[in-house]
Amino acid sequence: MRFHAEAQRRQEGEEGRKKRLVLLNPPGRKVYLRDYFCSKVSQADYIHHPIDLVFLSGYLKEDYELELVDAIVDKLNPAQCLQRIERIGPQVVVGLIGSVSYDEDVPFYRQLAEAIPAARLFLVGDVLIERRRQRLAEMPFVEGFVHDFSSADLLGHLRGDSKVRNLTLRRQGVVEALPLERPRGQAFRLPRPEHRLFVDRPYRYPFVRRSRFATVMTDFGCPYRCSFCVMSTLGWKQRPVGDVLDELQDLGRMGVRELFFLDQTFGIPRSRCLELLAGMRQLADRFGWVCFSRPDLLDDALLSQMKSAGCHTLILGLESGSQQLLDSVCKEARKEEVLQGFRRCSSYGMRTVATVLLGLPRETEETFQQTLEFLRQADPDFASFNVAVPRAGTPFREEALKLGLIDEDFEVMDQSGNPVAMPTLTLSRGQVAALRRRAVRGFYGRPGYWRKRLTRWVRHDGALLSDLRIQLQQGYRLLCNYLAS
Repeated sequence: MRFHAEAQRRQEGEEGRKKRLVLLNPPGRKVYLRDYFCSKVSQADYIHHPIDLVFLSGYLKEDYELELVDAIVDKLNPAQCLQRIERIGPQVVVGLIGSVSYDEDVPFYRQLAEAIPAARLFLVGDVLIERRRQRLAEMPFVEGFVHDFSSADLLGHLRGDSKVRNLTLRRQGVVEALPLERPRGQAFRLPRPEHRLFVDRPYRYPFVRRSRFATVMTDFGCPYRCSFCVMSTLGWKQRPVGDVLDELQDLGRMGVRELFFLDQTFGIPRSRCLELLAGMRQLADRFGWVCFSRPDLLDDALLSQMKSAGCHTLILGLESGSQQLLDSVCKEARKEEVLQGFRRCSSYGMRTVATVLLGLPRETEETFQQTLEFLRQADPDFASFNVAVPRAGTPFREEALKLGLIDEDFEVMDQSGNPVAMPTLTLSRGQVAALRRRAVRGFYGRPGYWRKRLTRWVRHDGALLSDLRIQLQQGYRLLCNYLAS
């Protein structure tokens, strides 16, 4: 494919302007979520803003004129996506890649490199965590991989800094795996992201209450040790509260009134969280918001502050009804604490979403039944049923290899369970898939559940028609995906 003539002319002219950089979420046959080193297929039809690109936009805007091309949310096929990028004529492309879509992503990026050979190409994604040198050697059309999108290392490399970290690079024909930093509790500064690129696109998330929303993150990584989660391998660092509040003020001026906090555990450290909540209450613009947290962290004092600052929905890890399984993956939570946390959230009128993890190595029919009973007792407003996947770089992957549940070369995985990544010690992949279908049917198929949902929606103070529309759309897609599986 020839370099687009219009893009060529633009590139040769306008000498005083910044160079152009494309932030890219490539096309795919399914609704792929590739962000935050955790790729998967959307269980319904949701796709929130890719936080990797949101964060990187804050750094890269200093030197580049940014354009966002999200082929998933804009429903572009490969040819349409290439044409759009060619029209922009970028000097640099920073793209997402995922294990769940790897066989589609690599050929597309090869085509992109052939179409725009002058562009420098960098990738970020979960499939790049292991075998870094080998991966880059297999993709000679790529200049490098980004392993920490919350750092300024990519910008530093583009500026010619030879002392950067957190990258895998091809320099002078040699592949180099640079050191990775895994901080524990440090602070980091992030220039305000360019949310204008993202908020008016048709991103969607089932638990926000308005269709126009922003995805915000106040930290990076996670301090907890859950063995199945890649976040435990990234370290943990936090942004200053003032920086986050400045970002929220910008969003307020843009007319945004709904937020999705993508922190893996909102509420820690406690003193910092309370400072942020107090600042949010003082903002000229008030936000409604949803976040991830842990039920064992949420006491009355914290929930009261979160509620008054606009939180309406909490996504909480229930995972399993078997304490033995919870302990086996270092969940560091007691069932009693989890149950009390769910009930406490409901007492404050906040919606709860339980994440459930099926198919752990020692999962049995008995532990599955324990999970269903535990879920019934927690009585969340929603439940997200996932299957265990041996993600790259996690202790859980090492355990799955030792137990012979996967092979060394197993890489394509999807926690939505279609297909199931691995068997358990006693259940086949097909049986794990059947358990997940039973769980979805058992939770969402109850007439009492729908009566409760309708009642809570009608009684909610300030309930929005947009909220109901979002719920109906996502519920319909979830049903279609369930029937298709």
